[in-house]
Amino acid sequence: MKGAQLGAHHFHGTPVWGSAGDVHRIAVSGAGAFVSYVRPDQIAASLNFAAAVGIDNGAFSAWMRGLVVNWCEFYEWLLGYYHHPKVAFFVIPDVVEGGESDNDALIRQVPRVFRDKAAPVWHLHESIDRLVELCREWPRVCFGSSGEYAVIRTERWHRRMQEAFETIYCKYTFQTRVYGLRMLDGRVMGNYPLATADSTNLACNVPKFNSKYPELTRAIREAEYSRGLSEKELKAVILKNRCAILKGAIEAVRPPSISEWSSKGLQPFQLELEIA
Repeated sequence: MKGAQLGAHHFHGTPVWGSAGDVHRIAVSGAGAFVSYVRPDQIAASLNFAAAVGIDNGAFSAWMRGLVVNWCEFYEWLLGYYHHPKVAFFVIPDVVEGGESDNDALIRQVPRVFRDKAAPVWHLHESIDRLVELCREWPRVCFGSSGEYAVIRTERWHRRMQEAFETIYCKYTFQTRVYGLRMLDGRVMGNYPLATADSTNLACNVPKFNSKYPELTRAIREAEYSRGLSEKELKAVILKNRCAILKGAIEAVRPPSISEWSSKGLQPFQLELEIA
């Protein structure tokens, strides 16, 4: 596939705010940045600092907010970034809760000039047959949680993921690279042979320094390097250090290879039950 080679498994959703752009720089440096069409605020900075950039079509965000995306306008906007060497792929427009025919129609409408970096979405509520057909044609396919599988890490969700990977890697031995939308969770990424995945974990949790992981914030406040700082300086230090620490924890989890995954005895949901 043409375009940037993905050196990182982890794509961090943007925008990531804080400290005049320093928190975003920490979040994406040496990693991937996932930029949504409906929130492209930091695309220029992402192209500057990230190792690779993936572009989301914004369908999920639009669906959550009850908005309708004009796909012609999306492709016009995409053209301004598509040929940048760091842009690795973009997510083909999709209908989150639509039928398979709706999504197949959107795939057929992808302009030829964009096909080299295009990645279709297989929604977990869609048929396994559609997944197989996508893997026959496309070198990268995105997995999106939807329908009765909208909530990740439920037993039902795990069984569906297991079925999908067994089909494409065991039954058909495809070499398709799977990108997990909203799956940058160690309990997901550590159990499935995902080539890449994203989440907005950093964007959501780094700013919540008093309510999310308060013990982390307390340790930073009490550190030697925080002594004598003004409140403004201290807040910047807290945000940057929280981002670096949380990023390190997320990226410490690596997905198993296809062969490692296929040799596992227990299914992921069984492992979670045992740990719990």
